[in-house]
Amino acid sequence: MWLVILLIIIVSYDVLMRYMFNAPTKWQFVLSYMLFATSVALGWAYVHYVGGNVRVDVLYTRFPTRVKLIIDTLFTLIFFFPSFSLLSYVFIRDAWYAYSIGEKVTFHGIWYPITWPYKTAIALGFCLLLVQGIAIFLRDMISLAKGGGKPW
Repeated sequence: MWLVILLIIIVSYDVLMRYMFNAPTKWQFVLSYMLFATSVALGWAYVHYVGGNVRVDVLYTRFPTRVKLIIDTLFTLIFFFPSFSLLSYVFIRDAWYAYSIGEKVTFHGIWYPITWPYKTAIALGFCLLLVQGIAIFLRDMISLAKGGGKPW
């Protein structure tokens, strides 16, 4: 939440400087996409926790709870775990590489900030999403073992 508020302030400042004083900033674009990527990545696990992700509920809502749990468990095993394990690994490697060589943003302006802080935040976001997926998977498995009822 605080990153989004900071993002709003930075973009508003740039708009004010650009249109009222005809003096656009050179750093705003790069910083805004870094802040946006960080805020989105760190919010993924929470969205998954509260069930805020988009689903096609045409058929899913008509199924009984037990069938929904079976579908969720199978899709988690088939799609979620392989893809987010791989993505977590790739983004961790990318963040480590950026840190090890001191990678800097080399486009859009004259400001060349280091990239490893926001790449690390993206990697952390994927790892947290994977951990949240494991927790939901375990909850669904317990619920299935109890016949489709609430796990606790």
